[in-house]
Amino acid sequence: MNIRDRVLAVLESESKEVFLLALGHRMGISARFIFSEASSDALQQARACNEMMIAIWLQVWAMKDAEGDGYPNSEFLPILLGKADAGNARPYLRDAIESALFSVHGNGESGQGSMSP
Repeated sequence: MNIRDRVLAVLESESKEVFLLALGHRMGISARFIFSEASSDALQQARACNEMMIAIWLQVWAMKDAEGDGYPNSEFLPILLGKADAGNARPYLRDAIESALFSVHGNGESGQGSMSP
């Protein structure tokens, strides 16, 4: 099972909220790490991480809101990938996803898979 399938499966499970909270937390840590580096595209990457965090927190909030204004599960990862690609931050997204999946599944799932479309 690739990462895309694993993310969709967890978004459709009872572990969705735990996954989203872990994902948002890891994206915040990534943004903080980016600011500690002196790379030329750090600001662009940090902005991408911020945009991804906004999408993640929207999903968490939608779970609590009766109207549920979040993204459909099937569109959520492509939304994040688009934001990551716009800011050259896909490695940070991948790290955050793998970490969030680990928080849900422990080491029972292999970390291998492709996030490419």
